[in-house]
Amino acid sequence: MTTEEIATDFTARWMRSWNDEGPAATARLYTADSMLVGGAMAIGRDAIEKALTGLFNQGWTRIEIVVAHAQAQGNVVLVASTFTAYGAGATAGKTLAGKSTHVLTKIDGVWLSAMHTAA
Repeated sequence: MTTEEIATDFTARWMRSWNDEGPAATARLYTADSMLVGGAMAIGRDAIEKALTGLFNQGWTRIEIVVAHAQAQGNVVLVASTFTAYGAGATAGKTLAGKSTHVLTKIDGVWLSAMHTAA
């Protein structure tokens, strides 16, 4: 796969996990010791799942992600993207737009996020 294909495939898996299965499935796309930095900081898959569950429970239950740039650096792939989250429940009719990065690493043949930032 090309670097762009790796980035596009990962973001598509992230969107499907979030939109169709929720935070627990999405957290499985992170390495065991991954870091999430945004409105909150979470270290490790369990803490990331908890942070993602908080966002999901606020009503941000659908997301679209567009890869803006991807590049390989040694054994990792750096992904810069934009996102739009769509609200439900208390946030119905609202959108949340921002920028995000992932540092992807391949573990047992699968590309996972070792670090994710969002703002």
